Amino acid sequence: MLKSLYKTLVVAFSCLIFVSSVSAEGMKVEPGLWETKSQVTSPGGTHENISQDCIKESEYSPENMMDENSGCEVTDSSSDAKSMQWTLYCENQGVAMTGNGHANSTGTSIVGSMDMNANFNGQEVTMNTKWEGNRIGDCK
Repeated sequence: MLKSLYKTLVVAFSCLIFVSSVSAEGMKVEPGLWETKSQVTSPGGTHENISQDCIKESEYSPENMMDENSGCEVTDSSSDAKSMQWTLYCENQGVAMTGNGHANSTGTSIVGSMDMNANFNGQEVTMNTKWEGNRIGDCK
């Protein structure tokens, strides 16, 4: 079940960072090829990932970035040109998770983190994700 919770967290994180959506007052990023390094720490250990994605839009906000199939919903958020903050509620296989996160952008770099909490069979499970990303060139 912890693998399932980990997958939910990864999906939520991925949706917040890489889904191409536009908001009128979102955090600004320069479109192009981005490399993002992330680290997820959970009771199952620490997992690191490096990914490259073509970012096509120039503004992001939490509400417009959630994939409707992720099982997660943004319940509170704010964003401006340099930052965004959000609170999430996710449900996966009957396990509810809550979390909050933030990201800061210079336009060509981004740093952020997200903390998720779940109660699994009476045991509190906490997962923390930290990431940093940089624009590394134009999309191919």
